[in-house]
Amino acid sequence: MGNVSREKNMSNISTTSQQSTEPSLLTVFGFIKLPLEYEVEKDVAMSFVALMSFVAIIANGILLFVIIKDPFKQLRTITAMLLAFNSATNLCNSFLLFLDNVFYWSNEKLSPELIIYFGSFTTCLYVIGNLLHTVNIYGAIVIPVRYAILAPKVRRYLAQYLVLTWVVIVLVVIITPYTLSNDNLSTYAKGILTLMCVLLALLAIIFGYLYTKLFQSLHAQNRRYSLAYHLKRSTVRGRKIKKKNNNIVKTLFVQVLFFMMTTVPGSIILLAYLHCATCDLVKLRLATLFTIPIIFSSVAFLPLLWLFRLNNYKQAMIKTLSSWRRRSKTCEIQGTKGSSL
Repeated sequence: MGNVSREKNMSNISTTSQQSTEPSLLTVFGFIKLPLEYEVEKDVAMSFVALMSFVAIIANGILLFVIIKDPFKQLRTITAMLLAFNSATNLCNSFLLFLDNVFYWSNEKLSPELIIYFGSFTTCLYVIGNLLHTVNIYGAIVIPVRYAILAPKVRRYLAQYLVLTWVVIVLVVIITPYTLSNDNLSTYAKGILTLMCVLLALLAIIFGYLYTKLFQSLHAQNRRYSLAYHLKRSTVRGRKIKKKNNNIVKTLFVQVLFFMMTTVPGSIILLAYLHCATCDLVKLRLATLFTIPIIFSSVAFLPLLWLFRLNNYKQAMIKTLSSWRRRSKTCEIQGTKGSSL
């Protein structure tokens, strides 16, 4: 019995010594493991994400507030509702990443599971919102007659559908891990991350296909308008319509190009990191580390694109901000008058 206990103690000591000799790893974004020697790279990536998340909170907050405020009553459309849905989703994701940076720079840590599951939840909603937004723009431009018939019916129940989507994604992505055992959690997290990459890649492909059809339809409309207004010699109105269509085409083109440049390579790298067993893990981890901020950059850039490129949103933003300034000035004047009395 004494020999058996000694052997057990020696085996325990050997296992603990092996664990102590194993190099400790840095955990970034909840799932990327890096050696300690790459702490500078981690700081650079986290700083970039902190900056992007701060810009994304401001941009998505302004866009959401402008759509809710709607000073000219022009943003009660399906497009505006879907943009508000995307902005609310992006706000949640940006706030989580900004909070993760705050904890990181204060030498604290958020739960990796929280980052993975909540990030997957917001990514699912982001994919669904952008897909609905793209289909909506496709219908409004390519099949305008059918769209005009169906739009009032869809708009009536769209808010309920979007709330139901939130509930379903919460039940599937966030509630499900709490019903699994600890042994299955890593497999589930890997499957969720793989699903996110596949959804982003599919969304980019659908973007490419649908927006190709959109550009062709807008180009045909431009030719018809230019020919018709040239024959009627009402060139002023023709220029306005052509300018509006060109503005829409440029905005959509920048949106699609930026989204595909930031999403497709990152999804491929992340899939390789999750499933490639023969690849160099350190290089893939570093590539994934800087891929996440690049993918996230579209969350900060696209709301600014919609706010400054489309006249309805730009005018509503200017009106909302100017009225907010007037209110703040009147509050200050009233405060000074009250203090003087």
